[in-house]
Amino acid sequence: MAPGKKSRKSPQNPFASLKGFCVSNDKPKKPVPPVSKALPEPALEEEPRDDGTLFAEEMERLGLSPGGPEASHEEAPEEETGEGTEKIRTLAPPTDQELFCAALGTMDAVFEDEFSPEEEVRAEPRRMRLVRRGQLLPEARLDLHGLHRDQAREKVRFFLENSVYQGFRTVLIITGRGLGSGSEPVLRTEIERYLTHQAGAWVVEWGRAPRQHGGEGALVVFLKG
Repeated sequence: MAPGKKSRKSPQNPFASLKGFCVSNDKPKKPVPPVSKALPEPALEEEPRDDGTLFAEEMERLGLSPGGPEASHEEAPEEETGEGTEKIRTLAPPTDQELFCAALGTMDAVFEDEFSPEEEVRAEPRRMRLVRRGQLLPEARLDLHGLHRDQAREKVRFFLENSVYQGFRTVLIITGRGLGSGSEPVLRTEIERYLTHQAGAWVVEWGRAPRQHGGEGALVVFLKG
């Protein structure tokens, strides 16, 4: 050591005499906060499903249509041809009811009943048979010879109304052919139409008279009581 210079001694470590004990000169580290683990989200409660939803899922699992038999009547989806320009619509086959209704639409709506002359006699009203046998006689009669159709209808209307008022039950209307009718019984046809459609307030039934009361040129009329 050179003279005149003082040796610089490092300060003594007060803990140097302690063996096995080491003091670190480093600054203490800040504590690391623990990492928080994310908690799993609670599972959502499954909403209860109704019977319809369960039934639909079961039908879908089995490969069946939930529409039932009614779905078979629906039109099938359109199919495209190979060219892609024309569409083919496949329809469900018609049911028996549809075929029956279609057949009814082609039928003629006019129905006629044909009876033999013997059947007509058997179906004759009882009172007309009595007139034919002479057991029931007309209580009043009206002769329309020489009248026009309008005059004849007015005469018949008044005659029927008055006969009902008098209490008659059987009357006779003699039609003849009518004025200007030529060879056709126009007046008889007109009076028959009137008795059928316009005289329901007084008439129960009527028919062409038997031979002894004028035959085809007269009508026997039965009145309401």
